[in-house]
Amino acid sequence: MSLRQFICFSILTLLALQLCSQTLVFTVRAPAIQCSIVTDESFLRLEVDNPVRVKIKGPENLKIHVFLTGGKIISSKGDIYYMRFTKPGTAAISVYKEGKYGRDLLTTKKMDVKGPELYFCNIKLDSVSKYIRLKGNGAGMHAYSNYYKKDMSITSFEMFFTEDTTRRGAEPARMKSDSCMITQQMKNAIMNFQPKYSSIYMLNIICKVPDGTKRILDPIQLRVDVDTANKEKLSLIYSVSRKVL
Repeated sequence: MSLRQFICFSILTLLALQLCSQTLVFTVRAPAIQCSIVTDESFLRLEVDNPVRVKIKGPENLKIHVFLTGGKIISSKGDIYYMRFTKPGTAAISVYKEGKYGRDLLTTKKMDVKGPELYFCNIKLDSVSKYIRLKGNGAGMHAYSNYYKKDMSITSFEMFFTEDTTRRGAEPARMKSDSCMITQQMKNAIMNFQPKYSSIYMLNIICKVPDGTKRILDPIQLRVDVDTANKEKLSLIYSVSRKVL
């Protein structure tokens, strides 16, 4: 072994001994917590107790809390929470973990709460028609559940009929039906509707769902406009839309 080789070997040996005598410290991070909120559909339904699954990936003994705004958590089983809503709108589901100094937010998910499809005098909500049914079974408020594939019972609703008091001097009238059908007073209000001066709103629409509980649906507005496309005779177009009062 040459002198140069001997010197290099000695240096490497000393470095190896120094490394062996040192304590190596590694910083190990706690595994990241993954939280997801899973629902059957992209929205929540008014007429059912919605199952919502909260999936957690993290420490085995992790303690979580689930909060709901816009509704109520009826029960839970494992990682599934059953949520009930009494009116349409927006709900927020929030999941917190129990931390050393309190609760820490893991995730929040906002979702729309949709009611059953609503019809007034055979006109579907958010649609227009040249005809309005004021007689027979269709003359009133009806709701259809796409989930249950059947009609939901409407137990009562109110109509708010107002005219432009500066032009016609009429006081607003509030009418109530204790069933799904329009009353004679409501029928008269619709028949006497003047497109430029009158407004008709339906509110406090109460719907009974299959479990026997009741829900309140969004207020709606009945609009009547002159069909300007029909030049031969005067005709009207009816539309039903959501209305926030």
